[in-house]
Amino acid sequence: MRGLFFPLLCGLIFVLLQTTILPRFLPAEMRPNLLLILVIYLGLSESFLRAAFLTLLLGALQDVFCGSTFGLYAAVQLAVFLLIRLFSDRLNVESRRLLLGLIAAGTILQTVLLGFLLTTFAEAGPVLWILLSALPAQILFNLLTGWLLLFFLLRFQPLLGNRQGMAGLPYQSKHHGA
Repeated sequence: MRGLFFPLLCGLIFVLLQTTILPRFLPAEMRPNLLLILVIYLGLSESFLRAAFLTLLLGALQDVFCGSTFGLYAAVQLAVFLLIRLFSDRLNVESRRLLLGLIAAGTILQTVLLGFLLTTFAEAGPVLWILLSALPAQILFNLLTGWLLLFFLLRFQPLLGNRQGMAGLPYQSKHHGA
């Protein structure tokens, strides 16, 4: 139960930040996608079933708070998670550079999937061009936010203590990763 509570609480805080506070202070092209960063982190550091459940739940929360088509973000977040998980067995999951690269790749994948699903199923018109034109700024701000979150996670991780589970980002030290 404890393993579900903290990521779910972070996800709820991130959804509230994305939908209430960040739109008030930042223009649309400067808002990071905090839930995408959390989904990538879960894909690298949690067990498969726990992370898949949390990803689906966080995607549904994003649909409830800011989605126009229910299930859209849940499906896209789950697809991003599954691809991250597919490659995580073949990659060094303790690398900080890998996390930032996966954030960039996840941002591109999420944008393409959202554009494809919206143009295919919702007849949203020129939404793909709108999403693609905002993609470079979105990648930049997701990377900056991911770097900041990783910096603070690694600083506060010794205070939280170690936990059982899959080795990954929470276990980083000065001697591992890049």
